[in-house]
Amino acid sequence: MRVLIVDDHPLTRNGVRAGLDGGLMQVFEAGDVDAASRSLAVDRPHVVLVDLRLGALDGIDFIQHVVDCCPDVRILVLSQASLVEVVRAIRAGAHGYVSKAAPTAELRRAVAAVLDGPVVPPELAVQLVKEFHEGPGLSPREREVLRILARGYDNQEIAAELAISVRTVNRHLESIRDKLGTRRRSELIRIARARLTG
Repeated sequence: MRVLIVDDHPLTRNGVRAGLDGGLMQVFEAGDVDAASRSLAVDRPHVVLVDLRLGALDGIDFIQHVVDCCPDVRILVLSQASLVEVVRAIRAGAHGYVSKAAPTAELRRAVAAVLDGPVVPPELAVQLVKEFHEGPGLSPREREVLRILARGYDNQEIAAELAISVRTVNRHLESIRDKLGTRRRSELIRIARARLTG
């Protein structure tokens, strides 16, 4: 089995590699998205272990890239990120999650198991069920703002559509970002469109 570790911290990569190397696993490393993309093309890994914090870049974007370019590759989040962020990664196409604090034996089991199905530790299962039942708890006005954002409107156009001030739109968007766990407008638009078609 070929495994690619994508993490911008060399010590983390070395530690994970030491835990996985040998036996039936062949391990590759990438410290950034460019190196990871090259490895995907050349080394053709079966499993990608990805941190959600890749320096200035968002691991979610990389996960979406892997899903688009290599749909057969299994993606396992290996991170200390919040469970809200991990759920976003699952929505983006990741197949499971392991905490960086997990023992080596648990990591090895997860890498082997993700080939056959999702890897969902109990704490992530609780978060998934919670979000499924409760949703992110957007107010009716926030849902309206998100619906119009899905059309690609800028803040001024949203304000005009809803007959409210741009400042109020900004406040609503800030609240939506907090509730959905993302700061990126492109990700908000993607979520908004998914809700409209879902």
